[in-house]
Amino acid sequence: MPQFGLLYVGEPQFSSPEEGQANYQQYMAWLNGLGDAVVNRGIPMGPPTRVTAESVSSEERADRLTGLTIIEADDMDAAIAIAKRCPYIDVAALDVVEIFEMNM
Repeated sequence: MPQFGLLYVGEPQFSSPEEGQANYQQYMAWLNGLGDAVVNRGIPMGPPTRVTAESVSSEERADRLTGLTIIEADDMDAAIAIAKRCPYIDVAALDVVEIFEMNM
């Protein structure tokens, strides 16, 4: 079955710790409800350091990746349907990408 990455984009801003906790509880209920579709529950990511041939930069960006969850779904439409139910999108954004195997 195809695998998809749900890429967490941005850092959620909550009006109170209670609002943050409520969103987290909803997120965990959503994640636990995915059952066997979950390949990797989550990989949190710290601030990036961008490396290019010309430079190295630790510039803060509002649209940085903050985490990744890997799921299995029949196709991109099914993966998007899963992402649309994620409470994270109430406070930030998810990018959905298909993950391919590298044949080397």
